[in-house]
Amino acid sequence: AGVGVTAVMDVDLARAAQVANQCGGSTVYDDANRLIADDDVDAVVIASPDPTHAALAITCIKAGKPLLCEKPLATSATNARQVMDAEVTGDKRLLQLGFMREYDPAHRQVKETVDGGALGHPLFFRGVHTNLADGNARTVDDVIVNSAIHDIHTAHWLLGPQCGPVANVFTRYIPAVPDRPQSCRFALIDLTFATGALATIEFNADAGYGYEVRVDIVGEKGAASVNGLQEMRLRLDGLRAQWIEPEWLSRFDRAYIEEAQAWVQSLRRGQPSGPSTWDGYRSLVVADACIASARSGQPEDVPAMERPALYD
Repeated sequence: AGVGVTAVMDVDLARAAQVANQCGGSTVYDDANRLIADDDVDAVVIASPDPTHAALAITCIKAGKPLLCEKPLATSATNARQVMDAEVTGDKRLLQLGFMREYDPAHRQVKETVDGGALGHPLFFRGVHTNLADGNARTVDDVIVNSAIHDIHTAHWLLGPQCGPVANVFTRYIPAVPDRPQSCRFALIDLTFATGALATIEFNADAGYGYEVRVDIVGEKGAASVNGLQEMRLRLDGLRAQWIEPEWLSRFDRAYIEEAQAWVQSLRRGQPSGPSTWDGYRSLVVADACIASARSGQPEDVPAMERPALYD
């Protein structure tokens, strides 16, 4: 609500035209820079392939146009830093990053419980993230930057500033293809925060049963969980079962809608909200350390980061 689609871009111009027609008729581009430069475009959604995010985000920031950018912010911390530097130079927050779990009702309930102090000081985060295989063996770099990046951010977000930054990481993984050592079927990532709080992220690229995201937070006084499933539980004929979503759009459809609506409302109010460029940069600094650990087979320290005042 409160927004209209004025332009659509895709390298497949016919596909862009099809989507534009579904949106009530919009200008069609096969060049993203021309769309961003269009005077009729007030704000931009970037939902293009990961390697394009940083450059397009910088173009939007330099044009002074607010943007909702899908995660990850970039494919490396170096490129993410370039986006953050561009925004800090302009001295205005323009980017909201697509960490949509912040808008999932179940995750928000856990966040409110932790922030309210009911669990006491957080001690441990456990995230489980499963996918179905798509027929292509993914690299460990891609698994971390494209998928586990959600879990890295969620650990930061749910544990909160009281746990400080991630100090070191340790990544272990199982190759998807034996003769391709950089392929990844299953990854286990351990994080240690500055206060000593711990986190474990399990990512399964070929679970065989469906898409699932589960979170457990353990505190000094209690624990809270996101079970990751929306459907009812069934007990029938000696069976206890629950349907599992086949992919992320089924699981997080409401979160995506809430995310987009929150972005639009923030633009209308002129007050930025939601996950920021800093969140994207911080997550990628940790992700780069996770990749280094996967390659070395050893724990790796996470470089110290200074949060710009723009994101306070």
